[in-house]
Amino acid sequence: MHPKAAISAVLLSLALAAAPAACASPPVETAMTAPETHTFQSFDGTTISYLELGDGPLVLLLHGFTANADLNWVRPGVAQKIADAGYRVIAPDMRGHGASPVPDDPASWPRDAIARDQIALMKHLGTEPYAVVGYSMGAISALRYELLSRSSGRLVLGGVGDSVADESNSSRNDGFRAAIEAAMRGEDTPAAKAILARAKASGGTLEGYLGALSARIYTGRDLLETFDLPVLVITGDQDTDNGSGAALAEIIPGAQYKQITGTHVSAVGDPALPEAIIAFLNEGR
Repeated sequence: MHPKAAISAVLLSLALAAAPAACASPPVETAMTAPETHTFQSFDGTTISYLELGDGPLVLLLHGFTANADLNWVRPGVAQKIADAGYRVIAPDMRGHGASPVPDDPASWPRDAIARDQIALMKHLGTEPYAVVGYSMGAISALRYELLSRSSGRLVLGGVGDSVADESNSSRNDGFRAAIEAAMRGEDTPAAKAILARAKASGGTLEGYLGALSARIYTGRDLLETFDLPVLVITGDQDTDNGSGAALAEIIPGAQYKQITGTHVSAVGDPALPEAIIAFLNEGR
């Protein structure tokens, strides 16, 4: 895809996500408990920060590209509702995001670094996840985690569709990369402004985002067809950023599909999202 077209494909998502309020539609009614913040040393010595909330079976929450655990899960009230339902929530700031900065050259990132960080996190905690819940890039990373570890009990994939099963599709990564590089060059463009605003809102860095793109790896259809666990795919009714959620559910054996309200960004604030996640989690108890 031509760089200008690729930028156009992701510009709206970046612009909406630049404001923290974009991730929280209605006010959260649940009483909020401040999560505990911890760190651990990952497989290559990188320090990764994570939030912890609640008690019970462990649910690993993976946030989206250019976000962090607070923006994606805590502020919209999703983490609190899952914890209140009787689960132990673990929500890392993924490598290159928020409180998990990566100082070295993005070119030095190991392959599947973000998924391998989750394997190291589970090793650090001395357990395996009852469920892994990912949104957008977090869902893409959840698929890689399951492919490498085969240890997820249940899998929730939010904000993704069948385009993430096409390993030849680079349009979204190309668009993000073009926006980041424009910001690094100091260009005064909408895409550059949006990615800079996003970094400011989430505590991320442009270098970290570039590195994270190297770990934003799609999992091919043939590999998804080998998955043997309960899977729920959730997308907003206006979200086609990553293809069709219903079509992705058809690829993964036995997967369920749930449509909620919203765009790729605003669907995180739909109360139906945590309701669907919790109902799916409870099915396995």
